[in-house]
Amino acid sequence: MHHAIAAWLTQRPWHAAVAAAFCGALSLQMPMPFMVLAGAIPVLVMLRADWRQALPVAATSAAAAIWIVVTLGEMVPGLIAGLLVLIVGPALLAALLKRTGSLNLCFQIAASVVALAVIGVYLALSDPTAIWVELLRRALDSMEAAGLHFGGDTEAMIAIWARTMWGALAALSMTTVLGALFLGCWWQTLLDAPGRFGAEYRKLRLGLVLGLAVTVLFVTAFLSDSGLVASLAWVAFAALSFQGLAAAHRSKAGGKLNRGWLAAIYVLLVVPLSMSVTVLVLAIWGFADNWLRPRAQTV
Repeated sequence: MHHAIAAWLTQRPWHAAVAAAFCGALSLQMPMPFMVLAGAIPVLVMLRADWRQALPVAATSAAAAIWIVVTLGEMVPGLIAGLLVLIVGPALLAALLKRTGSLNLCFQIAASVVALAVIGVYLALSDPTAIWVELLRRALDSMEAAGLHFGGDTEAMIAIWARTMWGALAALSMTTVLGALFLGCWWQTLLDAPGRFGAEYRKLRLGLVLGLAVTVLFVTAFLSDSGLVASLAWVAFAALSFQGLAAAHRSKAGGKLNRGWLAAIYVLLVVPLSMSVTVLVLAIWGFADNWLRPRAQTV
């Protein structure tokens, strides 16, 4: 099915533009899967053609999403900027991938840029958590008005959530951008070189420099109560979970992991009750894989 989708999207230039606009328009109402699809389509066009064709496709997708925001009366500059990053970001990574041929480099750069963005937020805002305190308070008030009541000290709960919301948002954004990049890259290899994406994905690795940075970050997180460190830890966990998933695929390709277990991992990742635990396990696996896997090992 995915081969047919990729073939149709690249058959005519307007196919990709129309599909991207449709997915962009639905990306706010149903972020998964439409936000990922809105970014993956320009990636496919970038890898199969060039930026001259990919840029208009990304523009139509972003324009459709922004149009929905405008019609709803939500003229929030931050929201519009976020949409542009989520839709155009994957295409920029695809351009880098086309130039360098390294999917792992794109992965490392995405993680680094997102981490730097979080640091930038904390440097630019005098009180980064204050924004989220008010938003979370409104959200809880709306839930209570709808009949959903939370026991305990809600103010303490809001303070805990607000402390890491920038990190959670950054981790979710990175996951969306990388998901779009990987999907678009997979589509392209289905048409041009079946199996190549899997081989590249199984090589994902943070590497020595980022691995050391993450290790120092985790040690600091245990010793510090810093909101910045906690937010960066979210980004690190998200990046490591991608490497853990790559390690799972490598184990399956090497015959060490049953296909059913790999399918179970994906099911657990989309079930809300098990998602956080699964991400944690994958992150631990990814952390161990980053230090224990021989550098030359590939499957």
